[in-house]
Amino acid sequence: MTEKFDAVVVGAGPAGITAAYVMAKNEMSVVIIERGEFPGSKNVIGGVLYVKTLNDVMPEFWKEAPLERRITQHSYCLIGSKGHTLVTHKGAAHSEPPNGYTILRAKFDKWYAKKAEEAGATLITKTNVTELLSKEGKIDGVRTDRGDVSADLVVVAEGANTMLCEKAGLITKPRPDQMAIAVKEIIALPSDRIRERFALEEDEGAAIQYIGASFKGLVGFGFLYTNRESLSLGFGAIISTMMRGRMKPYDLMERFKQEPSVEPLIRDGAVKEYQAHMIPEAGYAGIPRLFSDGVLVVGDSAMLANPVTGEGADLAVLSGRMAGEVALRAHGMRDYASRTLSEYQELLENSFAVRDMKKQSGLLQYIESNTEIMTAYPEAINAMLSEWFRVDGSTRSEKIRRIRSIVSAKRKTTRVLKDLYVLGRKLL
Repeated sequence: MTEKFDAVVVGAGPAGITAAYVMAKNEMSVVIIERGEFPGSKNVIGGVLYVKTLNDVMPEFWKEAPLERRITQHSYCLIGSKGHTLVTHKGAAHSEPPNGYTILRAKFDKWYAKKAEEAGATLITKTNVTELLSKEGKIDGVRTDRGDVSADLVVVAEGANTMLCEKAGLITKPRPDQMAIAVKEIIALPSDRIRERFALEEDEGAAIQYIGASFKGLVGFGFLYTNRESLSLGFGAIISTMMRGRMKPYDLMERFKQEPSVEPLIRDGAVKEYQAHMIPEAGYAGIPRLFSDGVLVVGDSAMLANPVTGEGADLAVLSGRMAGEVALRAHGMRDYASRTLSEYQELLENSFAVRDMKKQSGLLQYIESNTEIMTAYPEAINAMLSEWFRVDGSTRSEKIRRIRSIVSAKRKTTRVLKDLYVLGRKLL
């Protein structure tokens, strides 16, 4: 039997749940269809949810949500072949509003979906959407393995695997250089040991990003985030660079875990979960047309992830909110045509997040065409600092001359200047 709703949302991740919550809270009839056993059961995230975008939807949500640790400590670890350099910033422990928290998606998504249900949305799990239905050129529902669902509007939040959108001709299949493989392990560790190893207070958390020798020149980075009683450890790398290097994710993970800057932090921990997932990495240039008659595309399906900053979950929430708001206006006018739904893409284009992605457009491609950047600078910085701190009878002037030689040996001066020019244009 075909059921009819004002809107059907495909996928119960942060983007889809946010869109459903905004619509249901304003009395639209909404159904969320999730293929997993429960929301969050099939989702992978590095671990940090920044507060700003979700707070705009649900003020002070952090006071009741199942969050892990408030991130007060951010670090970059530059791995060389003979050492590593850790750059750390620690902020105020109790600033309001907080900046971000580590989360475990299996817990968080389940809670968030419950909030959407409380607002009036219907959640259907363990159901696979096989195609988008259309009538006279307009999307008007979905086909599932349990029957058809009819709706005035379909919000597609199926994640990075955009089979529905590709099948409907909304999006072309992403190329290997536009997608990354993210691999993550959840490593159980007692709370007191986490606090001791990372120098944290009770609810404080740390986030570390790694680049350098361990990843053999891949375009990507590693990460380590602290949860209450576990660590999220993993890495993400562009698929095309892994294919060229004939590298396997599992082998890289094992190498990463033995890295001297990582191993002491995870020592004696027990691996509880291993996950692998695709994430969009094309940046602004990869964002397709996100609307058509009767349909909006949000989150990872919309290629909304910032490959430079690593932001993803908060951009998913942002897109979900904007899609929900545009859907409300379309519902009020009973007009779900492209001319009305196009406002969604306009809102995204003018958001702080997509403006950042637009400015940074092309940076990842520049790095991919100069992959030695990923190892040359970490190696140079480690060698420079090793030289600077060594007491061997040399004067500081002599050391500076040797440091100049070290840098030029790792990356020619003309290339360094070009790198600085590109980075300055894209980031400043």
